[in-house]
Amino acid sequence: MALLLAGCSDSTPSTTTAAKPPHRAHRHVVHVTSIATRALGLPPVHSRVVPGYVLIADRNNNRALIVSPSKQVVWKKTGLRGPDDAFFTPGYRSILTNEEFNDTLTEVSLRGRRAVWRYGHAGVAGSAPGYLNTPDDAYRLDNGLTVVADIQNCRIVSLTRAGRVARILGGSCVHDPPHGFASPNGDTPLPDGGLLVTEIGGWIDRLAANGSLLWSIRSPVAYPSDAQLLPNGLVLVSSFTSPGRIVTIDRSGRIHWSFGASSGPNRLDKPSLAVRWPNGMIAANDDYDHRVIVIDPRTRRIVWQYGHTGVLGTAPGYLNKPDGLDLLPAAVVPAPKRAPAPPLRLHVQRVGSLPQPVSKLAAVALPGGRILALGGLVGGSSSTEVLLGPPSRLRAAASLPVPTHDAGAALAGRSAYLFGGGEAVSTPAVVRIDPATGAARAAGSLGEPLSDLGAATIGGTAYLVGGFTGTRYATAVLRFRPGRAPVVATRLPAGLRYAGVAALSGRIYVAGGLTTAGPSRAVYSVDPAAGTVTRVGSLPQPLDHVALAPLGSRLLLVGGGSRTVLAIDPARHTVRAAATLPRVLTDPAAVTLGGSVYVLGGGTSDVLELR
Repeated sequence: MALLLAGCSDSTPSTTTAAKPPHRAHRHVVHVTSIATRALGLPPVHSRVVPGYVLIADRNNNRALIVSPSKQVVWKKTGLRGPDDAFFTPGYRSILTNEEFNDTLTEVSLRGRRAVWRYGHAGVAGSAPGYLNTPDDAYRLDNGLTVVADIQNCRIVSLTRAGRVARILGGSCVHDPPHGFASPNGDTPLPDGGLLVTEIGGWIDRLAANGSLLWSIRSPVAYPSDAQLLPNGLVLVSSFTSPGRIVTIDRSGRIHWSFGASSGPNRLDKPSLAVRWPNGMIAANDDYDHRVIVIDPRTRRIVWQYGHTGVLGTAPGYLNKPDGLDLLPAAVVPAPKRAPAPPLRLHVQRVGSLPQPVSKLAAVALPGGRILALGGLVGGSSSTEVLLGPPSRLRAAASLPVPTHDAGAALAGRSAYLFGGGEAVSTPAVVRIDPATGAARAAGSLGEPLSDLGAATIGGTAYLVGGFTGTRYATAVLRFRPGRAPVVATRLPAGLRYAGVAALSGRIYVAGGLTTAGPSRAVYSVDPAAGTVTRVGSLPQPLDHVALAPLGSRLLLVGGGSRTVLAIDPARHTVRAAATLPRVLTDPAAVTLGGSVYVLGGGTSDVLELR
């Protein structure tokens, strides 16, 4: 978030506030006693836009402010030397600021407003121990170390509390991470212990906890500043230009979302930092417009501002080149607890049979009380069978173009589609199936091989979740519309295959599955419209090779080598055993039809009804 060689220039303040959550996910916990209450005795807030109090590094006013959602200054520290950023330390007892053009770092206690730690020599740049040269983005980590991007030394420095240099990454001023960085101005810490480094020279690098390079992105915007890794795998980054932009990009550098205009209220002037808050809003400091703003990413409108656009000042409501921000969470008083949901007691009965025992087939519920069952693994070989009919009378209706198993199936528009799968190897095939006759024909390609995936439909659009490409576990949630190439709607936190996938109330739920680290217990809610992925529960034990289907407000999970049916209540974040099946199932299919869930195969020829 540094302006590397931009000296102090004139300003004109603005009136708005926003906050930048740094590396750690802010603990926006719904408690009566909020973090802000414990830190400074501040009351909870009731704003849906600003979920706490905003810390602002007001650089050219040589101060740091904490501002309420109603834009009242509730805390102030003056006498700083050009604070370029300011972040809360773990525990929210102090703030840490880098004074970029003073070549120093300063930690200030919240309660006493005293400097409790310093590093660097004021106004003296250097690279020897004890010296920095235009430091940027100083963070205190949970392990007690302080990490800082040392811009003109082209390095990332880790410091102990005693001021000893614990580690240096870089040092060469060329893009060669981790050996060299082209003027790093951001070093956002990540939950896995790694760093997301932003290079003014036009790169964004993800480093592992040991400092090794995991990947680099060539920035599609000029002068990238303070990149942030989002939970869905996209990167949020500001373009420190005039006019400026804020964008989200994927690992290929493709822009997924953009904010900024050439004129009007959405015009940005050298924005140096943008972050997504826990409530989904995007907060940013618009440095040369002298304001901090909050953007609703859905409407692309500024919904909150501290500072007067283009007008600098020192009075309440004014800023002078705000260059850093952070959020002091202040959750509202919790809503009354929901009454416990009544236990779900399912009735299980066998209502039909398949032509032979099968696993790894795909199935879709059709209008008129019918089911379409496709492919699968029969006697160790992939099948071409297309079964069609009511659950009690599924009969062979047609054949797939090629044998397949481990595919995904979903409705899209007026047709059913089979995605991926394969026999000896994964395939990129897309097959269209006529719901009236079961007739199947090739209908395109996914663009890369994909098997072991899940599929679900929301509003006539199919979504494909995870899978295996033949070389890696997929993280993508793909949006598929007939006649168009699939596009990435969002990404899971990790590559995943053999998970349970189903749609409920406009969201996609993903339960269990296999990751590179082993089977998963996680239950995720995916909002494809917003591009967010949220963990909403945990299974009692890790499970993969499972199927998921909605029943009322809950989701039923079956398979995984178990006889137990689990009921997932995403609204209450609970998972409970709801029934016991006649036998163990692995890799079944499950669909919802007429108020019941039907389970097909799973190594058997059974069609079971759960209601």
